[in-house]
Amino acid sequence: MNNLICLNELKNLVRERLLWLMVAVTVCFTALACYNGYQWAALQSEVISNAGQEQQQAISHAQQTLAAREALTSPVNWWDDIHDLRGQAFYLMVNYATKPPLPTALTAIGQSDVQPYFFRMLVSEKQAFINQYDYVHPLGLLIGKFDLAFFAIYILPLLLISSGFNALAQEKQSGQLQLLMLQGLSPLRLLFNQLCIRSCVILVPFFAVSLAALMFFSEGITALSLTVFIALVLGYAAFWLALSALVISLGNTSAYNAAVLTIAWLGFVIIFPSVLNTAIVTANTAPSRIEYVDTLRDKSDDADKASSQVLAQFFQDHPELAKNNDPVKPVDYASKKIAKITAIETAMQPYDDAFQAVLMAQQNRVEQFKFISPATLLQQALFDLSGNGLKRHQDFIEQVLQHHQALRTFFQRRIVSAHQQGDFTPCSGCNADITLPDLTPIPEFHYREQAVVPPWSSLLSLWALAGLFIFLAVFRLTKMNRGQINGALV
Repeated sequence: MNNLICLNELKNLVRERLLWLMVAVTVCFTALACYNGYQWAALQSEVISNAGQEQQQAISHAQQTLAAREALTSPVNWWDDIHDLRGQAFYLMVNYATKPPLPTALTAIGQSDVQPYFFRMLVSEKQAFINQYDYVHPLGLLIGKFDLAFFAIYILPLLLISSGFNALAQEKQSGQLQLLMLQGLSPLRLLFNQLCIRSCVILVPFFAVSLAALMFFSEGITALSLTVFIALVLGYAAFWLALSALVISLGNTSAYNAAVLTIAWLGFVIIFPSVLNTAIVTANTAPSRIEYVDTLRDKSDDADKASSQVLAQFFQDHPELAKNNDPVKPVDYASKKIAKITAIETAMQPYDDAFQAVLMAQQNRVEQFKFISPATLLQQALFDLSGNGLKRHQDFIEQVLQHHQALRTFFQRRIVSAHQQGDFTPCSGCNADITLPDLTPIPEFHYREQAVVPPWSSLLSLWALAGLFIFLAVFRLTKMNRGQINGALV
């Protein structure tokens, strides 16, 4: 009897033209989402590859032009000289810090469209480069990019609701349900069969296209990542199917089921996350960026006005640089510039810490309240799985700052030493001495990938929510079964 019901359901679905439209929408939108994610990851990889090639070409160019520079007799400005420590440090250095995309990057673009994934490093204030942004239309950032995460979070529930809202209700309204129950088929079994078959019509094409794209386009992706992705989406789908079963178990009409499920979709996917985001931002308001920029300018002006005190403080903090310093010989421009950079960073540190504290407070709030909606659970889990979430970006920024400090240490020691040796003050009509014949000693950035921990908490939470609604739906359907049997016997 159960097999006959399943076969009959399949025949009815095959005859339904709307079903084929839903299948086509699923396949086309999933393919488009995979393509967008792949294109974005490929663009990042291309940019990172070009940056690495440019950096190596700069090293090779310096080696090839060294002999010509040694023989050069015509005047050359130090800020145009690639073999001058000062020119390299402040203007000419080609040194990149990059964050490569993970093999799972195409699953969710996440925040990578607003967070920089590469920096060109110079000896400057960290505030001058760490807060850089691309010029992108605000509407494009507001809407976001259409990727697998967007499709799974927003569109997939609508497709599941559209395919299953009239399950069981159609049989009940036509009077077929009591006849089927008299033949031993319970409402629970019938609804389970209908929802499983109808959901497979949506989920099978989705997984077929998405997994094929992941395995074909994502070199190095692991079986664990694929398994976690499948489990996350299945848990999210199970939640919506369980919610549909619970609404259907109330025994109302198909129109009522569709209305309630649509309102539930609006609440869980749109309203709850928006309210949560607004509440978090309101409770943990970030300082004004305009005030931050004004403060940065003021601190820079203060450092210019108090250059002697800034320089004295710099040598006091770095006595190893000042031990051979000639008090009669004036300090060169480059040393003063590095001292100013250090002073500005120190003065701005409390403001940077304030922004970081607000960011961490907001992130902690998100972690605490993400369980109010399965959409927020899936979104954060897919962002973390793709490597485009906030945690990985913060780790990247920490490594960039460490590299920036290493570059500054490298140059400031050599600049002070070169100044003490007189390399920057040649004879009249002579060029400055070559202070950087080889660029290979300059520290290079190597991103240290942290161990990617699968989002187990979000995964378990999704299945726990789905299990709760399944339990409620089974309880209601069991109660319906008893009532329908009593009515049929009477």
